[in-house]
Amino acid sequence: MPTKRDYYEVLGVSRGASDQDIKKAYRRQARDHHPDANPEDSGAEERFKELTEAYEVLSNPESRQAYDTYGHEVPRGGGGGGGDPFGGFGDIFETFFGDRFGGGGSFFGGGGRSAGPRRGADAEAEVELSLQEAAFGASRDVNVQLVSNCPVCEGTGGEKTHTCGTCGGAGAVRNTRQSMLGQMITEEVCPGCSGRGRVIEVGCENCRQSGRVSEVVTKHIDIPEGIDSGMRLRVSGAGHAGEPGAPPGDLYVDIAVKEDPELMRDGEDLIHRMRVSFVEASLGTEVEVPTLEGTTEVRVEPGSQPGSTITLRGEGMPRLRRRGRGDLKVLVDVMVPTRLSSEQRDLLKRFEEASGEETYNGTGASFFDRLRGVFR
Repeated sequence: MPTKRDYYEVLGVSRGASDQDIKKAYRRQARDHHPDANPEDSGAEERFKELTEAYEVLSNPESRQAYDTYGHEVPRGGGGGGGDPFGGFGDIFETFFGDRFGGGGSFFGGGGRSAGPRRGADAEAEVELSLQEAAFGASRDVNVQLVSNCPVCEGTGGEKTHTCGTCGGAGAVRNTRQSMLGQMITEEVCPGCSGRGRVIEVGCENCRQSGRVSEVVTKHIDIPEGIDSGMRLRVSGAGHAGEPGAPPGDLYVDIAVKEDPELMRDGEDLIHRMRVSFVEASLGTEVEVPTLEGTTEVRVEPGSQPGSTITLRGEGMPRLRRRGRGDLKVLVDVMVPTRLSSEQRDLLKRFEEASGEETYNGTGASFFDRLRGVFR
């Protein structure tokens, strides 16, 4: 019997990995090694089984602790000895969690349930949006590599088939056996038809009897207004095809919003850095500022200080699936000249000589207090 690999090695994580790290590692590798995504790779199913076994043990706190303590040699009952993953615990885990390889479940007595065909795996895509598209919603057509049912044989794997005589078309068979916990009934994938429920007489050449084909499919995505980077949309039933009779998986769309050169997003609010000269800030002026829907004119009051804020109510981002919008906060950035002519220097010196303490009074809060008020 071949030696089992360490479960942490199978998932590619350290022994101190968090539950989230284990989940991410499994999801990443499961997409690569799923049999449906590798119809021509005879070893994909075994790798996927090994991966799933490792995940189901390490994702459960009790079974992970037992594995960390005993490894693959968990004692049976109260005695010693080894065996399959977790030895004597194997039957117990199957009782509560079912067959970890998708072949069904184990049950006490005569009760039971059908394993049924497997649901399709989930798929992922990413969409990049401009700030305006994120604000007001958008539509996108995304191309996704999906495993679909073969259009020639409709997922059966054969152009000509008949009902399996072993399972009667159910795709699963039951076995009764005695264990230390009493009589147990297990439901397994039918060996006569490999769970399809039908036996292939004439194989399908289009899919090489796998019932699956890998193809690029275009999916139409409607993106709601107010969405932000890092959010994820779920499109139900738009993922990989399930086994015959089972629903497809879902499509998850990750959103990335590009940075805007003029407007910075802060939750539901927008921030614009408005540059004015120190003369304009002193005397006051009218300035055009960008908004999501064009430009608008803003009044800079005389004596405006660096870091002061002009708030335009309701000019920010729409609230996701709620009414109303955030605000647009215009941050006043006062520019100080760096190159002065002799005449300009003389004028500024004369201005300084004519100025007193009262010229600069009434500036209000400090620069950092004003800047802090821009961000929540």
